[in-house]
Amino acid sequence: MDNGEILNFMELNEDIAIEVESEGNRIEASNTEHINENTDGLKFFEGMEFISLEKAEELYKAFAKANGFTVRIRNTRPGSRGSISSRQFVCSCQGFWKEKKEKDLATSKEQERRTLTRRCGCEATLVVKWEKKKKIWFAYKFSNNHNHLMVSPKSKCYLTSNKSMPVVAKNLVEKFNESGLPIGKVPTILGSMEGVNFSERDCYNHMRDKRRKDLVIGDAQAVLEYCRRKQTENPNFFYAIDCDKEDQMINFFWVEARGRLYFEKFGDVVVFDTTYRTNKYEMPLANFVGVNNHLQSIFFGCALLQDEQEESFVWLFKTWLEAMHGKAPISILTDQDKAIGNAVKRVFPDTSHRLCLWHITNKFPKKIGICKTGSGFQKEISNCIRESISPEAFEEGWKAVIEKYKLESDTWLNELYEIRHSWIPVYNRTIFFAGMNTTQRSESMHSFFDSFVNNGTTLREFVIKYEKALECRCLDEQEEQFASKYKFPTKVKSPLELHGANVYTRNVFKLFQDELNEGIYMRTNKLGFDGAYTIYEVSCFRKPERKYIVHLNLGSLEGWCQCHLFEFKGILCRHLLGTLHKRDVEEIPAHFILPRWTKEVIYDMDISLPSKVGELPLILRNMVYYRMVNHLSTYLGASEETYHLIVDSVEEIYKKVVAIEGPIGVNKVEAPRHQEQTEHAPLQDPAISQTKGRKKDSAKLSRKGRIMSGVEASMKRRRKCSICKQFDHDARTCEHNQE
Repeated sequence: MDNGEILNFMELNEDIAIEVESEGNRIEASNTEHINENTDGLKFFEGMEFISLEKAEELYKAFAKANGFTVRIRNTRPGSRGSISSRQFVCSCQGFWKEKKEKDLATSKEQERRTLTRRCGCEATLVVKWEKKKKIWFAYKFSNNHNHLMVSPKSKCYLTSNKSMPVVAKNLVEKFNESGLPIGKVPTILGSMEGVNFSERDCYNHMRDKRRKDLVIGDAQAVLEYCRRKQTENPNFFYAIDCDKEDQMINFFWVEARGRLYFEKFGDVVVFDTTYRTNKYEMPLANFVGVNNHLQSIFFGCALLQDEQEESFVWLFKTWLEAMHGKAPISILTDQDKAIGNAVKRVFPDTSHRLCLWHITNKFPKKIGICKTGSGFQKEISNCIRESISPEAFEEGWKAVIEKYKLESDTWLNELYEIRHSWIPVYNRTIFFAGMNTTQRSESMHSFFDSFVNNGTTLREFVIKYEKALECRCLDEQEEQFASKYKFPTKVKSPLELHGANVYTRNVFKLFQDELNEGIYMRTNKLGFDGAYTIYEVSCFRKPERKYIVHLNLGSLEGWCQCHLFEFKGILCRHLLGTLHKRDVEEIPAHFILPRWTKEVIYDMDISLPSKVGELPLILRNMVYYRMVNHLSTYLGASEETYHLIVDSVEEIYKKVVAIEGPIGVNKVEAPRHQEQTEHAPLQDPAISQTKGRKKDSAKLSRKGRIMSGVEASMKRRRKCSICKQFDHDARTCEHNQE
């Protein structure tokens, strides 16, 4: 539509009235009426003076908003010494749209671009100049002649210059983004607030601008500064950065103060996993995961690694050991990876290294085709692995299954058999590692974190969102803690069961209750004596052929069972419980209660000093101290008297401590040794990580962000045509399609 067509259109619609609203006041004007005054009495005319250029722009935009049009700056003329001599403001409809053509990639031909425009050659303008003599700005030229429809009050919100995103909305968008919530919902939530005038697109634009601002100094440098701030807020926050000679980040490790506290109580068994790599640099996320007293996954630290080589794992394990004050886990479970295994031997020589049983058995259908035929192999091999009560029984059962299905020449099975001591439970039940399935727990964590991060997440965003995910986990723990402490089971049939309900947390009690219910119906047959121990043969009436030997000291109630469930899970087995029940034992013997499964185990922030300070580790002392200081800080603004009381008391305590211990020297302060760049050289962003064994572009990811093995990728279902029943095409492209 050209200029003449617009004027003709306006002549045909002279009777249309447009409401112009300004802060609650309204005036009416026809389409062709030119308004030089708004409802607040502001008039624009040539020679009008302004105290500053910014004030002139502010007043003209307010005038334009009240009258239903928007303003933009057309040109600015410079003055002397970098100053401005004049500036021209025009209506946004000024000028005409210049036709642009874009190239069609398919045909390599230029085609017209389909778009909409409001530009129609409007002549409305305001030119503001600087008067040197009076040292003031004035309106050199003003025209309010519009040749287009003015925007009605209901449509003003669609004008770009009228859009405004308040600070509360920006903060809410950032919180939604950190928590993995859809930020496009913010306009809907705040839609009823006065002055809120922004769209879903504005929310995404705000996050885009924020990311650009954060990355001005570099992604890695932003992470470093963020970690420094975190450590200033809480000295128990630990981080370490490994750099190369060019100050480029290679590896990055961090652990929250809560994670270090967790390790003091639940660090006997640790799962280490590196299969998750959802971030901008394709760096694998290495998790140190454990289990709390509610059977929930907890985190002992996280790292982003440049590669999966042995030296990277050695650096990570040493750094993690430093963060945990040199305390190594009793047992560590990992995937079947040679580099990880070698690193574990070098850093944790006294730690039992076990391979994830679930991860290995899950590979059977992918490695052995016989598992898919319904032959029963999967069930038989699983029974052999999990239910063998002795190494000899496993050896015999494995050999029988392999011969039955003629798998003696299977290379993968033979390799597994050679390393059976590292993954078959019966070979090492003396160290607790039950319920700690590496991949199973990691997959659940991956799906949980997928709601917070995506493949384009920067390092700083990744760390922040990861922490938000951990906060959600903490809320789950608090709910479970409440349920265990203030709720009790309704069906309790025996004193032994009641004692278990009072001692164990809710989830652990469920496991104990299941074993106890089965133990009541166990048959016990006294076989004889072995020194101070009485020997029983215990079996279930449903499976009388399966018999277990139980040794029990009737005086101290110490003993063990051939199934070794207590050593495996830390919970009494049905065979021992059945024997104790037959002896009318009403309480679980203290030596059979692991503190890590009880309600009273201290692992959260609500801790207090014991009678002997030496019994509390340094990390817990720091937790207590900072908790008390934070509580005191909330009273600083109560009154002048309270403020001076707190400050004077702290100063007096400080003087007493210095008098006893002397001035703090360098040797008395345990400073974290972070491997990071020098203070003056900015930290460079890491390179894109290469996947192990193949190029990055060829690596395929599962829906949960984990890199799929070649076997997994090949197991994907092939497309099958519904017409010819052949593979690798469908009915739409089939040559036999008659349509």
